[in-house]
Amino acid sequence: MALVAPAPIKTCSFELRRAESRRDWSEVRALRDRALARRHDLPEDAERFADDGYDGALNTVTFLLTRDGRSAGCTRSSVSSPNRRYPLPAMETFHREIEEAAGWEATLVESSLTFLDPDLTGDTRDALFRLFKGQMLRCASEGAHWLIAAVPEAQVGFHRRMFNMEILSGSERCPGLVLPRVLMGLDFRREAPVLFRRIPALAVEMPG
Repeated sequence: MALVAPAPIKTCSFELRRAESRRDWSEVRALRDRALARRHDLPEDAERFADDGYDGALNTVTFLLTRDGRSAGCTRSSVSSPNRRYPLPAMETFHREIEEAAGWEATLVESSLTFLDPDLTGDTRDALFRLFKGQMLRCASEGAHWLIAAVPEAQVGFHRRMFNMEILSGSERCPGLVLPRVLMGLDFRREAPVLFRRIPALAVEMPG
């Protein structure tokens, strides 16, 4: 399936779109670096997040969220299916856990490098929901069985409560980052309808 970005989501002053232009990518990278630096998640000898090689991969898109034309958040979405078993960022650290939880017959979407502008004001959950909606749209368009994400330990509880994601691993260090990550997963076809009833703003049309 062709990698197609969802139509922009516009409500109030927010807009979610696929990062494509040079300016978009400049904003994405600057936002990643600010967010990582603010929570002390970069190695001491690094001024910015090192390119991990996944941004330009054929199976990957990155979404940029703006508010009033200024960057507010970003998230990266990568897909791997039985027909095209592309590597995913989390496979470098959690290969065994992914196999045990989902198996290699499943279509996987990974959410990675999800950040909000550390200086974003107002209800930041609204912005986070919009980023997660991008991942829901990707899961639906790709017919995904699982959405996975390697999240910092401090965010595990939030992802469990808010997004119905389950813990799939212990804490591990991931390349290029300081804070340990925990692999979490959403059994998309089973849990997404439950999630959509609880948070209608995340709802998308489910694959047949």
